Amino acid sequence: MHIIAFSFECGGFDNRLMRGGLSPLVWNLCRQYAARGHRVSLVTPAHGHLDALRERFDLEEPHEAVTDTVPLVLDPKVWPAQPPTVELRLTTRAHRVRLDGVDIHFLSSEYLDLLPDRLYPPPGLEGRDLAHFKPLVFQVDGLRFIRRALAGEPAVVHGFEPYYHYLLPAALAGDPRFRTVSTVAANAPITQKVYRPQAERLLELLGADATGLDDLDGPPPAEDSPTATMARALAGTRMHTEYGPDHVGLFPLVAQYADLVDFVSPGQLRHYTTFQDTPMEALFATLPVARRLREQSHKLLAGGCAVADSWLARDPAAVDRDAVLRGLGLDPSRPVFYHAARYAVHHKGQLELMRAVEDVLATDPEVSFLIRCSAGGGADGPGTVANAAFQAIADRHPGQVRLDWRLADEDTLFTEAAAADFCLFPSKFELDGFLIAQAEAMACGAVPIATAQRVTGHFGHALPPGDPDATGFSVRGSFRDDDPGLAVALAERIREAVAVHRTAPDTYARLSANARRVGRSFTWARSAETRLAAYERALRDAPRPLPVEELLALGWLDRLPESAWTEHRDQVERVALERGDADAYARVLGVDVTDLDADACERLFEAAHARADFARCAELARRSGRRDLTARLAGRCRLTREPDGTWRVDYAHPEADHVEVVVESASPSDEERTGATDPVGESATEALASDEPAPTGSGAALRSLTSDGAGRFTGVLDGPPVGRHLVAQLTLRSGRVAWDAVPVTVPPFLLVATDLDGTLLRSDLSVSERTRRALALVSASGARHLVVTGRPAVACRQLLRTIGYQGLAVCGQGAQLYDAGADRLLSSLPLDLDLAREVVARVEDVLGRVELGIVTSPPDSRFKVTPRFGERVRHGWDVTTDPALLWSEPIDKLILHHPEVDEDRLAVTARELMGDAVTVVHSVKGMVEILPAGTDKGTGVARAARLLGFTGTDTVAFGDMPNDIPLLAWAGHGVAMAGGHPDLRAMADEIAPGNDEDGVAAVLERLFGAPEVRS
Repeated sequence: MHIIAFSFECGGFDNRLMRGGLSPLVWNLCRQYAARGHRVSLVTPAHGHLDALRERFDLEEPHEAVTDTVPLVLDPKVWPAQPPTVELRLTTRAHRVRLDGVDIHFLSSEYLDLLPDRLYPPPGLEGRDLAHFKPLVFQVDGLRFIRRALAGEPAVVHGFEPYYHYLLPAALAGDPRFRTVSTVAANAPITQKVYRPQAERLLELLGADATGLDDLDGPPPAEDSPTATMARALAGTRMHTEYGPDHVGLFPLVAQYADLVDFVSPGQLRHYTTFQDTPMEALFATLPVARRLREQSHKLLAGGCAVADSWLARDPAAVDRDAVLRGLGLDPSRPVFYHAARYAVHHKGQLELMRAVEDVLATDPEVSFLIRCSAGGGADGPGTVANAAFQAIADRHPGQVRLDWRLADEDTLFTEAAAADFCLFPSKFELDGFLIAQAEAMACGAVPIATAQRVTGHFGHALPPGDPDATGFSVRGSFRDDDPGLAVALAERIREAVAVHRTAPDTYARLSANARRVGRSFTWARSAETRLAAYERALRDAPRPLPVEELLALGWLDRLPESAWTEHRDQVERVALERGDADAYARVLGVDVTDLDADACERLFEAAHARADFARCAELARRSGRRDLTARLAGRCRLTREPDGTWRVDYAHPEADHVEVVVESASPSDEERTGATDPVGESATEALASDEPAPTGSGAALRSLTSDGAGRFTGVLDGPPVGRHLVAQLTLRSGRVAWDAVPVTVPPFLLVATDLDGTLLRSDLSVSERTRRALALVSASGARHLVVTGRPAVACRQLLRTIGYQGLAVCGQGAQLYDAGADRLLSSLPLDLDLAREVVARVEDVLGRVELGIVTSPPDSRFKVTPRFGERVRHGWDVTTDPALLWSEPIDKLILHHPEVDEDRLAVTARELMGDAVTVVHSVKGMVEILPAGTDKGTGVARAARLLGFTGTDTVAFGDMPNDIPLLAWAGHGVAMAGGHPDLRAMADEIAPGNDEDGVAAVLERLFGAPEVRS
């Protein structure tokens, strides 16, 4: 067959042209295809290296130069200084070199020859220099070249890395001469997008149908949904980028139109098609591409990756370890730890690696580190120092750390790997598997210390060291740019490895032998044969279903063939139970899901809960009708608003190692994004020159809660949660990362102020069970309850204790603040005695004799009355026949009662006579109260609210009498009771049922949600 490899980089045949792991992948596959008699054409840019190629190879130009245009449609938000459309008129030449039976076609033009030193445009060029579009120019010119020069027979066009060929599958989808394959070599964010007008223009130019783009990404999540909050938090990482609606996903474009989607390891296929156990899993599940990959699982192929034959042909035992290490300035008697990779400070974990190096050497100087962070430059040159902080660490530890920034040939890399005892590969975000570099080092017997990620699960280093098949040591996966915990874990593993090397040589020998065996098992011959079989099926339109074992590993039980439910019954049952999948578990058992017994539901619930799959837990609790499971789920999180306006979070999960919640955050500064303030990070200049684009962030960040070490986590937020949910990210002890979205009903009011008599209390002075439940609902929401009563504090003490009230109370018509929990009067305003006597004298001049009552000032707070003050003298009242005795001590208020004049006229008369000198209120039938000027329930509750951190707009208030008018007027929402005074009902915002009909509870249930009534 004819295989056309389409790759932005292919220099595996000459290490001087290599800049990354893509080169050996492409070249070694092409060599293997050619060795099996297939026609192989490799299309790649010349990258400005034609002169060097002429010197080293027999370079020919079999095709005429072609001049054509490439239209660039520019995003004005990114390219404000450029016109909306730029027409690049380019002359493209195609040169050919034939090596090992492979025709390598080098395309050369004004754009394809840019950036000869680094090949790839650095992220910092976007928006500044049109050289940023070099890869896009390659896609257009490369596709034109294929159609013009390589279309004579049916062919498989194999593109490497979606970002460099995403137009090809759509452009070739309607051409019967071609089948397209897309290899995902590095795990770029699956949500990576490109400017849609640009993609549409080029697809039209290339003759492709661009009308289906609307279906690729789906609508964005609702702005205040948990999914939107997760996405915003993830946008500050390297796993996800937020784009506007004028962009289109490039991987969905590839997945839709490619005939095969190829991965470089089985673990990478499982990772990139599910993102299982990572922070991206929940967001990915909402994307149309997740559904499309499941529905088109026959397209998925784990073609694999391997170690070059030339490497495997070498003998590590033939390397003079002592001579190599001495030549590098390292002591051969020490254990040597080796790292070799392209410089990428964040996603390759090099930041944490260098921190771990310093940590280890601080306590154990008898360890050596041989580190290559290739940043360009030939093996003969001095190398470019890409990170001054890294270099400073090496300079501080001469003879212990050898840091080399240069590219190296295979001879050098092999001798160094063979001289090493251990190899270090702490990749983060599952962005890089070090699939070749780690395998090469392992093939030489170096024991790996690497991240326990799915992409490299086949290397065996994540097995427990005591497992007979273990190859090394693992550290947990990491999904953050700056991860001090990973650096600490890496240092601990290095120390553990050193101890094994020094004290358990047999264990080290077993791990080394296993590493060598595993590393040498990955051959390009096997990898090429796997892909060739898939190519042949694609050309025949005979897709191969994904094997049952792979579907089980992915958890795609809904895609299993019918036969699998019987032939693989035990495995399906295990996976269903592990995931808490009730539907699949019931199907395995041969029963309806509604017939699962309580024991089965509980086992499934426990499994889902252990994985922090709370949506599945809720469904299982609902299906089983188990209120204990519902209560357990509901009790995992409590959010409480504190008086100072902060929010306290209490979270519990027995398997959680770390819990973070999403909070609002300002967009990071350039300095923060580049890590310029970090002593082992990059300067702003270094970050701009690197190949790693900095995450932009989107105003949301993750804040860690404090752990008690027993599965409980607490923290304080400066403001309410983002959106309508408290969104938390859990890192479980197993390494799984999961999200939780706890519904948060931010209360419509933060303060509930209630009068007592005639309002909260029933006529028998009790508080009903319904009202108690409603007040508990208020408390659970984070809001506060505040009693506001005309009763003096001394008359409230026992009543408040009886109804269980422990908070602050406004008493004495607003004149007193009383702490019921501490049984302490905080403040009290006295009434001037001369003013009180003047009120009595003036009212009696108009209305005749009135009966009097007074409340003496604290601490006594006695109630003294004249004999005919009320219908009857009540227990605890002091009765005096001499009114002059009422003025013998300080008082808080005066109460007037006229046996013939009603309270409304009495109150009006007192106000007219005294004006603003006093406050006149009416709260109990037949009685009018005289208070210090400016004192009423409104001013009292305002004073209490200030202490609690609330305002009137935060408050809903309830009352029944005219003395409650200032209270309801101050509150954001005032509620009068149905049996209340007409004047109060006339000014209220709402009328509630009466106090004996639990009117307060009825309103609170509507505002805060009706509580569940348990039988």
